[in-house]
Amino acid sequence: MLSSPRNEGYLQRGLALSVTVGVMLSLFVVHISAQTSEPQATKTVAEAANPFAWNVRAELDANYLWRGLYCGGLSVQTEADVSYFGVFANMWWNVGATDYKWGKRDAAGKPITGINPEVDVSLGYRYKGLMLLFIHMYYFDWYTDGRMSRYFDWRNYGPGEGGVTTEWRIAYRISDKVPLRLMWCTRTFGRDGYYTDGGELKRAYSTYIEARYDQPLPHEVVLTGIIGITPWRSMYTGFEKEFAVVNLSVGVKKAWLVAEHCAVDIGGMIVFNPSSMQPLWNITTGVTFE
Repeated sequence: MLSSPRNEGYLQRGLALSVTVGVMLSLFVVHISAQTSEPQATKTVAEAANPFAWNVRAELDANYLWRGLYCGGLSVQTEADVSYFGVFANMWWNVGATDYKWGKRDAAGKPITGINPEVDVSLGYRYKGLMLLFIHMYYFDWYTDGRMSRYFDWRNYGPGEGGVTTEWRIAYRISDKVPLRLMWCTRTFGRDGYYTDGGELKRAYSTYIEARYDQPLPHEVVLTGIIGITPWRSMYTGFEKEFAVVNLSVGVKKAWLVAEHCAVDIGGMIVFNPSSMQPLWNITTGVTFE
């Protein structure tokens, strides 16, 4: 299995904080007028006249997959998003199993399966099909000397040195008629380093570039195809390759509008990572309020 900062060293101590923070933000969003990180579709005239928007989502995933990487087993993921004149704040959180091998232990006697809480907070701007954002990701990891990583400690970027990292992201969706989205993501602070052959610790600026096409089909079904690459040595290949295709995905999703501001959906995706030669799959179901 390809190693990833998203599936190393997660501990159950972070679970309570992850759940509490996620639920509090979700309740706050519902209270003030109760996301998806995708650019929003064309709005109606009435919606366009109101510069404030909100979105809350809860989702159950059979596997936690991310950019061609396996990050965990059965997971609950929730998201809350508020925006005003295109400026938005988003919070995404995950609680799930690091793997399905419950009760099994490795050669050192440590449990193979654990809990992998994660909280991501984003600030950004959307304008038509364009989206710019800065995201802070926290994984509740521990430093190698036994200290728990601090939420804003971006200095320790060596392998295994804490569970904080940040990323700048830019995405552009051409139009509803041409539903092609291009995305560039680069990590800047926090854990994202590797040791050279000479023993020097070097920041990788791990970068992921993706092209995604969402083809609408009859009956509210959407067919999705994704190609993702990393252009230089990065965490997406375990810091081993200079260039690699890491994500070839095909998925389908069906949504139902069950109330004026509520929709449910179910979908599935098949993923192949050519860099690690690893086939992956996921089945997901979720509910969205907006």
